[in-house]
Amino acid sequence: MQYNIEAEGFEGRELFLEAAGMFAGPKFMIDGSLAPKGNKRGEFLLTRNDGQEVIAKFGFNFMDIVPPILIDGKKTNLLEPLKWYQWVWAGWPILLLFAGGALGAILGVIATNINVRLFRSEMTPVVQYLAVAGVSGIVSIFYFMISIAIRSAL
Repeated sequence: MQYNIEAEGFEGRELFLEAAGMFAGPKFMIDGSLAPKGNKRGEFLLTRNDGQEVIAKFGFNFMDIVPPILIDGKKTNLLEPLKWYQWVWAGWPILLLFAGGALGAILGVIATNINVRLFRSEMTPVVQYLAVAGVSGIVSIFYFMISIAIRSAL
């Protein structure tokens, strides 16, 4: 998914954020191509309409696929941050870590990532909560099926 960025000095240009993928981080895109990397890790160089280069980087927001951005030191939230209760609803599969160590952690992180993506989708809130509950339930059942199979094999 792509999110348009309204930033001072980039009027009339295509500046947007491409949301993080399952195995790739978010990306800055300008005029249809990836923004060039800056001197430091996590920095990107964007050239404004007046020819001046500014530094852009992503803020930190745990597992959110649409982090806040900083362009020339000015912080912008492209989307409203998820509420605490949405994080609880999306993140409870991580509790599988305590039930099953590495397997539980892996499945919990995958489910949480999918759940955050569902909360960032354009579905209605009721459908979002139902979909997140479904993913969490399916992952929990899948975890218990795998753990029973492993215990039976041993």
